[in-house]
Amino acid sequence: MVGVSWFNSFISNIEMRLSLSLGRKLAHAASETEEFFLINQNRRKLGSNIERWQGLSEDRKSRGLGDIEVINQSFETANILVNRFSSGPMEAGILASSWEFAKKKRYKFRWSDSGGVLLVDLELDDITVPTPEEMTFSWSKDSSEVIPSDVVRWEDARELELGGWELDGDRKAMIHRDLILRFEEFSIHNIQSLTESRSEDYNWELAEGKRALWWTALADTSRHLFMESKRHVMISEAKDWISVSIRNLSSYGLGMISDPEIDLETGELNATLIGTFHPAISGGIILGCWERSTGSKGRITVSLDDGKLKVKISPKRPSPIRVD
Repeated sequence: MVGVSWFNSFISNIEMRLSLSLGRKLAHAASETEEFFLINQNRRKLGSNIERWQGLSEDRKSRGLGDIEVINQSFETANILVNRFSSGPMEAGILASSWEFAKKKRYKFRWSDSGGVLLVDLELDDITVPTPEEMTFSWSKDSSEVIPSDVVRWEDARELELGGWELDGDRKAMIHRDLILRFEEFSIHNIQSLTESRSEDYNWELAEGKRALWWTALADTSRHLFMESKRHVMISEAKDWISVSIRNLSSYGLGMISDPEIDLETGELNATLIGTFHPAISGGIILGCWERSTGSKGRITVSLDDGKLKVKISPKRPSPIRVD
């Protein structure tokens, strides 16, 4: 679960740091993710008319997606509006995959947006594309996943008059880890350099080369957006990190901290990350929390030790330096 504005800022900040345009990569990642779940949820009997799919409106609404309206279609083409969309590339990919699933054919797609309305144009494509396979990841899959339903007060969620829903005054959308992993795989091959990032402050023992650059872009973006939020973080003893992680990670489905230990002299934090959505995103936010609580810049190392995801944050310099 993520704020729509946060997610869009997240993508644009990654693009800035990598000097890449990633809209098409995100769209294709979303398309593959949607196809993977449609196939594996045994929804093949939904029919060829997407607007008559049972539960479609409720499903899209619960995920924070916009309302669709087919304005024109023929055997080879279709033009579809998405009103009050969340992310243009993501929703275009999701819609294109749903359309292909309904028609049992492949389509090329492009999109444009204006005034809160997304226009997706689809054109029949005589191409054979293999169905997507399940994504795997290199970090531990905990036996006890931490999910938002454990900590979020869903009774506070409110349906918006203009579409979608919000929690704590922020419109939300559901983003699956599968999408983020596919987005990563589509994007890393194009990486040439990393700018506007504190690359020396991130050490990934689970990633190297271009993947390490990608993880750093994700982490530094997450840290930056957390710092921009101006949230307060108060730490007086090690166990405070558990509640801090619940508030800033678990509430968004990003996991939480377990077994925290801190050095009272230096402020160094050593902990285990459980239920982690993605080490770079969760790690970047935790680094932001640490820098907010200490007023100093820090360095983070994420490693896998005996099947457990470990995080270590230490001061960048002996003397505190205020974070802008």
